[in-house]
Amino acid sequence: MKMVRGVTDGEDGLEGEVYCALFERYIPFLSLERDPDGVQHCAAYLNELDDAVIDHLCQATEHYCQTYQSESGELPREFATPREVLTHITPSLLIVPHFEKATPVVHMELECDWEPEHGMEWVVRNRHVLYVGPFNGEDPWGSFSPKAVWNFA
Repeated sequence: MKMVRGVTDGEDGLEGEVYCALFERYIPFLSLERDPDGVQHCAAYLNELDDAVIDHLCQATEHYCQTYQSESGELPREFATPREVLTHITPSLLIVPHFEKATPVVHMELECDWEPEHGMEWVVRNRHVLYVGPFNGEDPWGSFSPKAVWNFA
């Protein structure tokens, strides 16, 4: 199976699809840097996330969901396992940042059924979950504080 397919040079950068094993589907990507090597590198890193990182993403996503629902006056939903939250989100875009070979990055925009207006965002850099929360267009090379408001990482 090809990891990257349908690459075109669009108006905003390289566009196409990458296979995401976690969701068992191809998802769109955008590379503003127009860097095919960066796309390959990010796609490979996305598909090599270890169980500890995936579990952290799922736990943080579950916490985001429950907090959002509580703040919205809804009853927070319960999940049988943290990974069950994956059935309530859909990856919509892998954003390929400026490529730094020594530091792998996953920067994703996702849709979630509890917050359809803003969706959510994941940033993972060098095997560390740095941001999980509403989509804000975070800089994956920025500094993150897990205590920041609406960062559930």
